[in-house]
Amino acid sequence: MKCIVAVAVLATVLGTLPARAAPSAPVEAGKVFVGPQGEQVAVVPLTPRDQKKFLLRIQGTGSELDNLVLPYTVKDWSSLSTQRQNYTTQWHGKDYSPLIVVGKNTELHFPGGPGNGIAVQYDEARSQKLKPEEVYAQHQQQTQSGQLAKLMAFDRKAEEAIHDTAYAEALQALNTSCGTSAAGAIDWTTVPEPVLKVQKIARFCAFPLTALKAMCDVSEEARRTVKARIQHFDCRIGGALEPALQGDRFVWTTTPEASNQEKAATRYFKKNL
Repeated sequence: MKCIVAVAVLATVLGTLPARAAPSAPVEAGKVFVGPQGEQVAVVPLTPRDQKKFLLRIQGTGSELDNLVLPYTVKDWSSLSTQRQNYTTQWHGKDYSPLIVVGKNTELHFPGGPGNGIAVQYDEARSQKLKPEEVYAQHQQQTQSGQLAKLMAFDRKAEEAIHDTAYAEALQALNTSCGTSAAGAIDWTTVPEPVLKVQKIARFCAFPLTALKAMCDVSEEARRTVKARIQHFDCRIGGALEPALQGDRFVWTTTPEASNQEKAATRYFKKNL
């Protein structure tokens, strides 16, 4: 009987205590920016604010970024005369900044969009309606499902494919100008992952192709010579700029540190072809 009474008293006491509130999301009120074609980006600051961490949700661009809530850090490149801030995340293992503030202008960049981005404007009404807790919950769900980790991780094969496509386009342009059917490839075994993450490999590999194309565009002799002498182009990354003709194969060993590479290729071809 005493036990029953004690339980009843305890229940009565507990019933009078205030219910413990669920922990709140570590977010503050956010802002919404809109673009000319209905593009939207919600910017939600995380606490503590001094760490400059944010969640961004981009919508209406028709790109891979739509409806993803990725974590961002603000990188401040401001000078005394101009404010410049980049909202930067990891996208396929590399720094990516879809939202950039320059002075009074805010630009939104996204895969497949214009190179200089689109202008977006602060929207007071949408900002007032934004529920940062919902944005945070969406971020949590995407994190727990592994969706964000997959998109933020470096995908070497996908990155190589992008450069292979650009290189193939430059090679096709050369073949069209020179009347050739030369093949070509980037030797990916020579490209370390840290270099691939930060450098435009296809751009460096294409310098001899654009140099020869320019020569063929203005010279019939150049077209005949290229057609007779080169059947294959190889591109490798090394420690120095070292072009070499090996039979009917041209090997372009390059490094991102070398300057004036197209001019160097032109000089080599004029001397050795």
